[in-house]
Amino acid sequence: MSPPPPSFRLPDILKDWPWPRLQHPDSEEAAIASLSWVDNSVLDLMDREKVRRGYGLGSTLATLAYPTLDKKSLIVACHLLSILFLIDDFTDPKKASDAQSVVNTIMEVFNCPSKVRSKDDPFVAEITRQFWIKALEISPVWQQTLFVAHFREYLNAVVIEASDREIDRLRDFDDYIHMRRSTGALRPAFWVIECAEGLPEHVVKHESIVTLATCAADLIIFGNDILSYNREQAIGSLHNTVSIAVQKQGLGIQEAVDWTVVRHEDVARKFQATISEVPSWGPSIDSHVAAYIDVLGYWVRANWEWSLGSSRYFEKEEWIVIEKTGIVEPLPRVEG
Repeated sequence: MSPPPPSFRLPDILKDWPWPRLQHPDSEEAAIASLSWVDNSVLDLMDREKVRRGYGLGSTLATLAYPTLDKKSLIVACHLLSILFLIDDFTDPKKASDAQSVVNTIMEVFNCPSKVRSKDDPFVAEITRQFWIKALEISPVWQQTLFVAHFREYLNAVVIEASDREIDRLRDFDDYIHMRRSTGALRPAFWVIECAEGLPEHVVKHESIVTLATCAADLIIFGNDILSYNREQAIGSLHNTVSIAVQKQGLGIQEAVDWTVVRHEDVARKFQATISEVPSWGPSIDSHVAAYIDVLGYWVRANWEWSLGSSRYFEKEEWIVIEKTGIVEPLPRVEG
């Protein structure tokens, strides 16, 4: 077993971020509603238990990330974030060819959402179908087409990441961040906000709105990469900003974390500067655009704080120590 890397100080990257932590008032009801289908589904008992765990994670994040959405849209958001966690966990250990097979099956769902998936299909196909049935209720046709394109881009990137794992490929930063925007599935996640706020197509595709969405995605990615680095270095994962800074730029762990923080600060400034560049489309649209921007801001806060409070990256005892010391002690590397 290789020796672990040095410890590092966990930064407070959102100390100046103006969007506070909020929680949706209908969080419990939405979480229950998003899972109402599972007991009567084709999934076997083991897969149902996996789904319940995944929906527990996804719904908890959704109620923080979308604190101002209407309840119907929040239920869709609970579905979506839950299936993203489940797809991520399901495909992580797979080879690229196996991941591609899973992706092909999932994409079939969008062609025929009324068709219950076979028990022989990966369970992630059926949970995607359940999500899509609800998503169709809150979205116009043009948004449905856009979502399928976003989701296909996400799933294709999952296959590329699996291929990278097989050959231990380490991308340079620009190449990595371009792909990470896809594997992070944040455009599908932000799609729910666009639908909930009823943003017209010309607004969604306006340069300033696209820039804000990209900045918000990058802020979430940088924060997530700092928090997940310890877990990922332990299993040899290279799909991480901190890992790239260490391997490609020859930085120490703390230097690499600090370098990532600087990238985060740069993007945070760009996000706030871009808000002033958003044009007016009239009072009725502008109020929804402002609400959309606020939810992007809440998303950035939510992902960081949810990650700290969940067990996805830090065990409870581990987090108690980090809260006291501010120091992340490295996990031993797992060989093989």
